[in-house]
Amino acid sequence: MLDVFYSKVLQITKEYLKEHGYNLENCEKNDKEVIRITEKMQVPCREFWKLRVTGILREITLILAIPNTFPDVFPKIYLSEKDFKKNYPIPHLDKNALICTRDPAVAVLNDAKPGKAVKELIEIAVKIVESGIAKENEADYIEEFLAYWNENVVNAILNIFAPKNEVCYLQIFKLSKKIFGYDYVLTDSKAYLEEWLKPLAVTITGDEAIKALYLPIKAFLPYALNTDNDLLKIVEDKNIINSITNYFNQNRSNCTLIASFFLNGENILFGWKHRQWKRIKGFRQNHIPLKIRLSCSKEEPIEKISLIRLDKERIFRRGGLMSTLVEKDVSIAVLGCGSLGSFLTMSLARCGISKFLLVDKECLLPENTPRHLCGFLEASCNMRKVEAVKKRITEHFPGTKCNVFHTDILELLEKDEKVLNSCDMVIVALGNRSVERRINYLLKRNLFNSSLLFLWVEPLGVGGHILYVNPKNGGCYDCSFDQEGNFIYSIFDTSESFHKRESGCQSTFLPYSSLTVEQFVLVASKVTSSLLDDSPNSSTLFTWLGDLEEFEKSGHKLNPVYDAQLPYRIIKKEIMKRDYCNTCGNLKTLA
Repeated sequence: MLDVFYSKVLQITKEYLKEHGYNLENCEKNDKEVIRITEKMQVPCREFWKLRVTGILREITLILAIPNTFPDVFPKIYLSEKDFKKNYPIPHLDKNALICTRDPAVAVLNDAKPGKAVKELIEIAVKIVESGIAKENEADYIEEFLAYWNENVVNAILNIFAPKNEVCYLQIFKLSKKIFGYDYVLTDSKAYLEEWLKPLAVTITGDEAIKALYLPIKAFLPYALNTDNDLLKIVEDKNIINSITNYFNQNRSNCTLIASFFLNGENILFGWKHRQWKRIKGFRQNHIPLKIRLSCSKEEPIEKISLIRLDKERIFRRGGLMSTLVEKDVSIAVLGCGSLGSFLTMSLARCGISKFLLVDKECLLPENTPRHLCGFLEASCNMRKVEAVKKRITEHFPGTKCNVFHTDILELLEKDEKVLNSCDMVIVALGNRSVERRINYLLKRNLFNSSLLFLWVEPLGVGGHILYVNPKNGGCYDCSFDQEGNFIYSIFDTSESFHKRESGCQSTFLPYSSLTVEQFVLVASKVTSSLLDDSPNSSTLFTWLGDLEEFEKSGHKLNPVYDAQLPYRIIKKEIMKRDYCNTCGNLKTLA
């Protein structure tokens, strides 16, 4: 069926193009143009068409490669070998003579009018070539800098260094085994690299690293730097020139430069290497001016380096610039690594946070696994929850710093009152009201000055709460409970009890599914990242409403306050001090 459809579309397209003045010539498989193109192509093609087009400037010959699944896959348009040699390089024409017309990842070909769609692609291709010949679109080189730079790359290395706005020295280390197919990695910290490599079971080989110089520079055309002497064409800043001079003068083997420039909201990172420097008569080896050094080897070609970016900036930028991306260098303490705490830690790591302090006194049990980040593998060896979560986080994001404490949080604070002071925020996900009240009490006694966040889920997925307690202004955790100990803003009717107990006198638990936890964690992560960016001036409660309708269908009652509310929304409410609160209503009781 599909074969008939594709054949029919192909015929319709040919007829349309001929009607509009395009004389197509079918290419045989042994045509030298077809052989040249198929050697580079990954997608099998049904046919190849040769087309001579007369533009404003000149006549050019195009080769259209029609995929087997056209129109569901875009045709590719190539410049003939003769025209390619005459005009390359120009923007949007790669080294294989492919003209970049449309991005198939974001564009869809109109299969109802395939002939018209192909005609438009041909017109785009012609315009690209003519604009390139006339040098009207040279600015596009910079827009797609890395695509052109990497065309003639000699070496490619991994990178975990995040570009910055100051000149600095970097190190390139050889790895004990390949990662992602590469032997070398670039970093600004050997200690950080060693920590980053641990989860991958890879080490550094040898003590000697290649010393490289990092330069933040202005954007330039990718074909402007090909030889030693071209370096002076792309670098104008005197301080940077002095830095390069000093670097080259330190050692004859110092010849690797890493550079970046800022474009469209991100850093473009790349590198190159000069051949080892020769001795120059009349100058001491460490006192050679840069202009003299480069002029002595001016036609010596550079070796371009492609950097495979694994740094935090690059990895997380691919997720978009939404508010969930935490760009600040912050540290988070998570107290409780159960179902909520474990998923939340991973979710915050996905938001770009790379420093955690984890506290939990329990080991992972098989019955924990259905709604925990970690599974039977960790539970089978009675792994501590903090260690299990740390393992998952650092394996997923190498380089993440996780300090862990397998102990009761109150015992930890009794031994070291300042242990949480290094953290920008403390998240309490213990599900134990007594301990949560004591932590709230200690905050109001100024034992630690971090922002405090209490999180918990309500039964059966009906919702969850994120309570931000400001250290100085507004109410506290206890202010959100009435004098009978009931949470004032509970989503379910507190006259009903939901706690379950294992058979015998075993542990008590609150029923909710892993799906509920993961839904709530997505909301909690977004709220947390926004609080890190801009904390409210007063204590604030964020209530997430889950599936209210399903909860009521199951025969349970809602708190009347939420009767008219819609599911899956967030309600924000300021928490004020209450006179009956012994923690903050009357601070004298704390003395």
